[in-house]
Amino acid sequence: MIRTRLTNKIFIAATIIASIFTLFFGIYEYRREHAFRVDILHSQLQLNNYRVASRLSSQDVSGGTFSLSLLPHADSDDAIRVTVVDTLGNVLYDTEESDVRLLGNHLQREEIEKALHEGNGYAIKRSTSLLQDGHRGAGEKYFYSATRFGDMIVRSSVPYSAELTSSLEHDYTFVYYTASILALIAIAMYFRYRYEHSEREKQRIKRQLTENAAHELKTPAATIEAYLETLVSNPLMGEERRRSFLEKCYAQSQRMSRLLADMSTLTRLDEVRTDRPHNKIDAAVILRQIQEETATQFREQNMQLQMNIPDALPIHGDASLLYSLFRNIFNNTLAYATDATYFRVQARAAGDRYSFTFADNGVGVPAEHLPHIFERFYRIDKGRSRRLGGTGLGLAIVKNIALQYGGSAQALPTPKGGLTIEIELMA
Repeated sequence: MIRTRLTNKIFIAATIIASIFTLFFGIYEYRREHAFRVDILHSQLQLNNYRVASRLSSQDVSGGTFSLSLLPHADSDDAIRVTVVDTLGNVLYDTEESDVRLLGNHLQREEIEKALHEGNGYAIKRSTSLLQDGHRGAGEKYFYSATRFGDMIVRSSVPYSAELTSSLEHDYTFVYYTASILALIAIAMYFRYRYEHSEREKQRIKRQLTENAAHELKTPAATIEAYLETLVSNPLMGEERRRSFLEKCYAQSQRMSRLLADMSTLTRLDEVRTDRPHNKIDAAVILRQIQEETATQFREQNMQLQMNIPDALPIHGDASLLYSLFRNIFNNTLAYATDATYFRVQARAAGDRYSFTFADNGVGVPAEHLPHIFERFYRIDKGRSRRLGGTGLGLAIVKNIALQYGGSAQALPTPKGGLTIEIELMA
């Protein structure tokens, strides 16, 4: 148990560390990729700035007169816009605005500040546009790249168009890869949790079964001990009384054997969750066999045993388990269906499943007990159940076998009184 807990803690710690590392590394790569793509665009516009600067090197920049043939024009939406600024922030030339006075001072522009102090710089922002009322408003979004050449700053800019936005988008391959790793870690943690929960539940059920079984075994063991002690202490006891005591000891030992056998069956069902055997078993043959075996008991209790089943019910599975499932239902009816006049067994095929209905018209089971009758050692009338020799595990075995066959088991009240048990099994 201690080793299991240590392993669990190590697994959880390793999973958390791996998740954090993957997440932060993914964020780092995501940002690095974006910066790399922006740098590429900045470098491309820097080359354009150098080309423009080389063309302007022979002209008088201070006078603000330029040969328009030397500079690019904005003939299309995706053309490079060129702005020439002096070191005081005054716009000397712009390819899209003939009256540069309208553009204002650019000294506080981020890309201009960087170019002044660092030689070059870039920024992504909206340009200012002149509205009809004379006020300035937010214009189109641009990518600006500025370079200083002595007393002149050349700035190239391109619209932040759909094509440019697409080119600057991150390569989401790594993002998807990171998300996939995190998803796999989450799935691993989920199945680990499911496994741990299943193991804990098995341990809890096993512990509960052991505790309940020990409690149930105390009564017959104490009874046998008391009778045997009386027999040993009274060697001159009459033959008739001695025989009676021995018969009672035998009855109690049989009850103990049944309880141990049922416990063994449940333990096997809990621990062995392998695929069902591929042997084809005819459930109809098993039901008719049980019908013959119990016919006398039903007659003694004045109950009609009515069978309405197909000629064949082929199921891939284990014959002993199917027999145990059906026999426990029959035994439960014989033991507890007080005042019932019939016990009806029906079966029908529904696609790849078989539906079985076992109904009697006895006193039935109170509604508050119906959800619990498949629980281990659950008894409605404990005293009566023990007198009848029941182990309290019969219907629990029924449900566990049904689940083993990919089916289900439920208890319902019979419409006109009594108990109905519905079983569904995979064919």
